[in-house]
Order: sequence, then C-alpha cells, then structure tokens
Amino acid sequence: MTVAAYDDVADWYETWVAASSTAVFGVGRELFPADLGGQRVLDVACGQGRLSRELAAAGAEVVGVDISPAMLAKATAVEAARPFGISYLLGDVAAPQWWWDGRRFDGAASEMAFMDIADLTGTVRAVATAVRPGGWFVCSLVHPCFPGGESGLSSWPPARGYTAEGFWTSPDHNPDGVRIRLGSYHRTLATYLNTFIDAGLQIQRLAEAPTPVPQTLLVACRRV
Repeated sequence: MTVAAYDDVADWYETWVAASSTAVFGVGRELFPADLGGQRVLDVACGQGRLSRELAAAGAEVVGVDISPAMLAKATAVEAARPFGISYLLGDVAAPQWWWDGRRFDGAASEMAFMDIADLTGTVRAVATAVRPGGWFVCSLVHPCFPGGESGLSSWPPARGYTAEGFWTSPDHNPDGVRIRLGSYHRTLATYLNTFIDAGLQIQRLAEAPTPVPQTLLVACRRV
C-alpha cells in the first residue's frame, strides 16, 4: 500500500481542522438528501472522521475509508470514546477489491480530499461502482479555478498556469495550512466534471462557498 502523506501530519491536522468549519455540511447541507436516516453512506478519504461523524449524527450508517493509518487511528479513537456506529476501513479507495464487501451504498461523500488523491479516475470509478444506481455523491474540493486560500495564491502553479495539471508545491502558501505541507494535485474544472460524468455520475448541482473569491467548490451527483 502507498505510504500516506497525512501520516506525517496527523497530529497537526487534527488540531488544525478542529478550528475550522466543515466544508460540506457547513456550506452545502442542501446538496445531500434531506433525510439521511437509515441510508448506508461511504465517506471517501475520511481522514480523522469529521464528516463521517456528521453523517452519522444525521442518521446515516457510515463506512469511512482512508489510506492513512495515522488518520484512521484518530477516527477510531473518537469512535471508541463516543460511539457513532461508524465502521472505519484502511484502504485505497481506488482499489475497492481490498476494502469493499460488495454491498452497494445509498450514497457517498468526500470532504476536501481530491487534491490529495493521485488516482482521480480510479477513485471516482470506485465510488460510482460502490454506489447503487440512483444513489448520490457529494464532494467538496479546493476550487480549481480560483485562489486556494485567503493569501490570494492560485490553486494551480502560478508560473505555469491553470491548464498545467499535476502535482505541485509552493513555499508561498499559508505556512499554517495544508498545501504548503503536503502539496496538491491540480486539475481543471473540466477534468473534474468530465471524470465524474465518464464514471456514470450525473452532475446535479454545484455550489461555491460564500467568500469574496470562491475557495471551495461543491459538486452533487446522481449515479445513473
């Protein structure tokens, strides 16, 4: 299994993310089904489990999958102390044969993870496979078209431009943030949306966080 970059920053990330509001439920709750009660939901790249716990608190039966043992240790520690009924699995979402039991999910969600995932196509295809026909998928990500933070830096390599897809790092990003520590995979908006569509995820709604310049993009899909 690939060594997870978040293993090295798990302690810092847990403290850092606790001070911020969630990028999916806090901004785009209306993108999810109004009633999550009893729905079986996959949390893609669940990390320390923040979104998993919000989904479970809304009534969902949640399975969280992440490639980072250190981040999952944070999630399972919370589950042990305050049980939400969440199942956490260690695995690369893009390789469902190693973590998925074949039972379809009613829906799936992912919070601010796609910028950290190298195999976007494989991950999205796995999500589409694991979600039942007619099921839903909601995700948030760093907006691919606009600055990636309050510092006003672009979310793509400034010296190369918006169309320069791939992994990059910047010493100029927020020293207190994630990107300067872990870098980022940049894709254009068209790449993201076409990847969803090609996997059989029909785009239903888009939303952007209410900031002067959009920093977060939210996408809601339906499995065709």
